[in-house]
Amino acid sequence: MFHLSHHRGTARLLFQLCLATACVGGMSNAQAARHRPAGAVDLTADLRALAGQRPWRCDTGVEASSDAPTLQGWRAEASACAWKNLLRMRRWTGPGTAAPNACLTPLAHWWTWARRGQDAPRAWRQDWISQSIVDARGAEQGLVILRRLADAQWSVTEWRWTPSARAATRRWQEGRWQLLLAEAARLRQPAAAQDAGSLPALLDANLGERPGEAGATSFRWPVAGHCLAADSAAPGPQQLHLSYAADDSRLEQRAALQLQLARRYPRATWLTPFSLVPPAPRSKGARFYAVWLDGATLSGQLWMPTRGDGPLVRLRIDTVLASPAAASAAATAKQALEPELMALANAWSRHHE
Repeated sequence: MFHLSHHRGTARLLFQLCLATACVGGMSNAQAARHRPAGAVDLTADLRALAGQRPWRCDTGVEASSDAPTLQGWRAEASACAWKNLLRMRRWTGPGTAAPNACLTPLAHWWTWARRGQDAPRAWRQDWISQSIVDARGAEQGLVILRRLADAQWSVTEWRWTPSARAATRRWQEGRWQLLLAEAARLRQPAAAQDAGSLPALLDANLGERPGEAGATSFRWPVAGHCLAADSAAPGPQQLHLSYAADDSRLEQRAALQLQLARRYPRATWLTPFSLVPPAPRSKGARFYAVWLDGATLSGQLWMPTRGDGPLVRLRIDTVLASPAAASAAATAKQALEPELMALANAWSRHHE
């Protein structure tokens, strides 16, 4: 078991530890985090204060695997260890803005790395200024904290703790770890509540383990070297009636809507004219899509009628071609975009039929 009297801490360190532990009295850990006095030690950034001993550079083979993203402008600090290498911390710092021609900001990639396999929002939200996620699935406990710094830079800090085999030491370590989790909870920002069948929720779920980034009205994610940007228009009245029943969809209806689209985009090249989405198993509702190239922008759109005289749900995905003059550019971009349209259309059907 570790005691501060066994180490050469200063009076100031002892006072700071008092503020972080004993001085909070009967407060819960979360309340203690929210009421941390100004100037008190920040346990999420100070390994020495958390561990109660001077940390050291981790021994070879003890450091966590170097699976972190490699991003332009980001710098990794040396990993630090304490508690006989049972407590480990490593940190990276860098810019939060996207590099030129990048699809996503670095935070979207860091968040994807941090949330691996976790029940958490898949896309990074552009309005977040800090975030944390706990990994308590195995014997080794984990925590990742992302937050914006005062100089507009960002830091990503990963903590890993393997509980001691000695019961008394493990209980003491658990108390310190819970203080760290309470501080991390103060930095956690919830995602806006969404209905599971809403388009924003379906876009988020469609990512799987891929990175993505969500703004107030935008959603971006990379696929096969192409940056896809979704813009979900609010459901609105149908200007041309589209039947909800797939077996009631008539060819003349699709031809009429294709004519409307051709008038709206007179310079477009239609890679897929207005068509029925191939029906998913046990699906009854009709869904429609089209894919076209207009200048350097390849677009794909879904039209999904709802039952009765309900509104028409639309979802459009755009991607800008890096080499629009290349003969194969549009075809390869279509190969990346079209499966995403199909997956989202089928997900919509599963939730709404």
